[in-house]
Amino acid sequence: MNDPRVLVVIPAYNEEQTIASVIDSVRRFAPDYDRVIVNDRARDATGEIVDALGEKQLRLPCNLGYGHALQTGLKYGLLRGYDVVVSFDADGQHRAEDIRPLVEALLAGDAGVVIGSRYCDGRPYEGPAGRRAGQILFSYLTGLLIGRRIRDTTSGFKAMRAWACSTIIGGVFMDFHTETIVRLSLNGCNIIEHPITMRERLHGRSMHSKISFVAYPLQTLLLTVVAALDALLLRRTR
Repeated sequence: MNDPRVLVVIPAYNEEQTIASVIDSVRRFAPDYDRVIVNDRARDATGEIVDALGEKQLRLPCNLGYGHALQTGLKYGLLRGYDVVVSFDADGQHRAEDIRPLVEALLAGDAGVVIGSRYCDGRPYEGPAGRRAGQILFSYLTGLLIGRRIRDTTSGFKAMRAWACSTIIGGVFMDFHTETIVRLSLNGCNIIEHPITMRERLHGRSMHSKISFVAYPLQTLLLTVVAALDALLLRRTR
């Protein structure tokens, strides 16, 4: 059997301070995996840096947000016939040395998705109290809905088989976190976690503003409920 074709999708918005080092690290630690940067209409020099490095870049016509940017990368991967797609952040918090172990964990079993998890090995939740509370809440909510707890539901670092990507791009999602896990699991996808280490963000701004710390949990809760109902209705029609 031929080695699976793997694509690393890197959504990027205003990441001029980190994008070059992120690309360099992916080149070094996963040289045999292809890459594509999805430029979510960055207003800084992100696009110019990516072009100068000779990387494949998909430029969105306007700023659509992380979810749509990632969805664009997944669609590109499916159209190009990749077997595995890895989602990898452009802000420098993910470590490229974790990419290959994540893919190997996916290929070693029957999982459709492997989540790069900060907490699956028993490490405590970190950060401000509000963030920790949200992470724990959605971890338990996921367990309630799918019958098995996922400790790191907000990780953007995932390795996904092509058939799982097909399910993902057919739905409506905000950031491919809790609602995605619920939809995939209720549609029969086995999702596992693999330990990773995250770096602190040193440059740029988080996509979550002070307002979004209130709006984000409410949006996620609504989309998770919608995803669960959608998946259950789909199962009834089969």
